[in-house]
Amino acid sequence: EAEQLNLITNSLKDLLSREQAYGGIFDFDAKSNRLVEVNQILEDPKIWDDPKQAQALGKEKKLLEGVVHILTELNQNITSSMELMELAKA
Repeated sequence: EAEQLNLITNSLKDLLSREQAYGGIFDFDAKSNRLVEVNQILEDPKIWDDPKQAQALGKEKKLLEGVVHILTELNQNITSSMELMELAKA
């Protein structure tokens, strides 16, 4: 049992480190920062003078929100699992 708990804990730690190392589609910081930028742009009433650009930004916002939400949830779940594993070990 202790061996299995160690294996699971190490796997969770590895998953967290991989998330940070991969970047790209998993680059939470870049996605989160871009979401803030897109929201700021969409708050400017002048953006609606160009409906195509406004629509493209709206689609980008929706995609970014989905990615940021999923990555946030995954990180929280992994962290909670690691905490539970540590409790189970103790």
